[in-house]
Amino acid sequence: MKVLVWLAFPLVATVLAMCWAAWRGRSRGPRRSGGAFASVEDFRRFNEAMAAPGPRSTPEPRGGLRGLIHKFKIAGQGS
Repeated sequence: MKVLVWLAFPLVATVLAMCWAAWRGRSRGPRRSGGAFASVEDFRRFNEAMAAPGPRSTPEPRGGLRGLIHKFKIAGQGS
């Protein structure tokens, strides 16, 4: 009988987890009050943001003495 009680705990926990997942994943209708027009406006703003120029992928070379030394330095030779 004790074995059946110990086997019942995981079974009950599994059933409770399944009930919680079903309750949590239920459909609650649209989350926005603006409907389709609000999402179209959001998509337009997203496209404008993606089309805007972003930061440069390579940084500007450093100026001054440090940049001059770096320009004439050959990779792998000296420090």
